[in-house]
Amino acid sequence: MNNDIGSATRNTVGLVLPLSGKWESVSQRILRAIEMAGGVFTPGPTPNVEYIIRDYGNNEDSIPSIIKDLDENYKVTAIIGLVGVGERTSEIACKELQTRHIPAFIFPQAELPPQDGTYCFRNFITIDIQVKSLLNAARSMGITKFAVMSPNDRFGKTFSEKFQRLAPAYGVNVVRTTVYSPQNVDFKQQVGSLFSGTGKKTSSTVKSIDFEALLIPDTSANAAMVASYISLMKIKDIRLFGPILWDTPDFLKAGGRYVENAIYLSGYYQGSILSTVQEFNHTFSHTFKYPPSVWEASAYDSATILQKFFQSKQPSREALQEYLANLKNYHGVSGITSFSSDGTLEKSIYLLTIKDGAIYEIHP
Repeated sequence: MNNDIGSATRNTVGLVLPLSGKWESVSQRILRAIEMAGGVFTPGPTPNVEYIIRDYGNNEDSIPSIIKDLDENYKVTAIIGLVGVGERTSEIACKELQTRHIPAFIFPQAELPPQDGTYCFRNFITIDIQVKSLLNAARSMGITKFAVMSPNDRFGKTFSEKFQRLAPAYGVNVVRTTVYSPQNVDFKQQVGSLFSGTGKKTSSTVKSIDFEALLIPDTSANAAMVASYISLMKIKDIRLFGPILWDTPDFLKAGGRYVENAIYLSGYYQGSILSTVQEFNHTFSHTFKYPPSVWEASAYDSATILQKFFQSKQPSREALQEYLANLKNYHGVSGITSFSSDGTLEKSIYLLTIKDGAIYEIHP
């Protein structure tokens, strides 16, 4: 792995990342995972892949020229990378990748619109995947009535709207909703409003309510605060549901007993009983002296998927695009991954709960 073209006998992959600028720390995580997948730090034979590394920093407008260079001067078979928050990075990159017919694994946090015959495959957890995972868990647990309490920001609105739209297909009914400002620091009023009039009351206790679970698509800190107010109102037996944002040690630390039995998601669960995850976690942590996250897991899976493809006798861009478009049930460390021909990602991700002050993986 280097910054220049490798041996002509090797399959060449472009690694296009913002290795400087605001996304530097995430890009370095991705780079380390790909180095590990490439066998840089382990003895024995290495995969038949040479990576050409390019940095676009904060300059998204340079992405087309970088892809052009990788195409015309290095004849890359594929590209990995292209990290960003908004839609612009993926729009710029995917337009150029589609024109040049270069398959790519990209990691934008924005959703990608489906496109038949796409060469752009998003291998990072979407809001759609999170919503479906939570609804599937609710269905498996027999939970049919939800309330939704969400921040009035892009993530909160998108998550809430998608959850409400997809809920009926899972036998779930959203009976109450409330929104709050992202700058909110006290949720007493919102919690009180959400639970007011939900059932028969004494002077201090709600005897019954008309929903069984509460979705909070927000940070772990805010969710923990909401949970504490619910407890202060002496409301019991409400299961909290949340996104991968809750997958942080701070959630249990801040929430304590208030988040007992909460259901939430993880893009990469270090405590998984799966042997592949345990091995990946051990090797990565031993090599880099810190535990991997969803970024490393997604990048590692992307690299190993390509390496598996390169074992074929005559790898080409067209064959790789077809291979990815038909990839089903790839068991990686970031979950079980499948793609459709329009680039739609399906991924079975980790579902977690808290029991007696400890975090457990559950399988609904």
